Amino acid sequence: MKKLSLVLILALSLLAACGGPSAEEQAKVAETEFLMGRWEATTAEYDGEVRDAQEVIGGLLAFYFDDDGTCTMFVDTNRAIVDWVMNDDGTVTLTGDDTYPVVFPDGSKDTLVVTINGIDVTMVKDDGES
Repeated sequence: MKKLSLVLILALSLLAACGGPSAEEQAKVAETEFLMGRWEATTAEYDGEVRDAQEVIGGLLAFYFDDDGTCTMFVDTNRAIVDWVMNDDGTVTLTGDDTYPVVFPDGSKDTLVVTINGIDVTMVKDDGES
């Protein structure tokens, strides 16, 4: 009986060690969950003026953030996949052929500003209701 108990204790401890994500990993996922999904450009600051993003960019700009650390960027029918990382200061960095800094004005979780070629583009989270 003692041997059976010892075997069960060892088996349970192995299962616990191989369990799900650590508390740190779970916190990181919760910290970035708001980012997942579709974001669409609304305005762009160009030449000191805030304008309609489609006018400045020459078409629709949309980002799709995925929890695997990639972001698919669409400009009209053109597509690029870049990597994203959440920085310790709460900003995000997109990295592909170029690096694009992303900030969240006033700690917003539904508006972001990405700088692309010196143009600050404001994007809003698509909640799927439109």
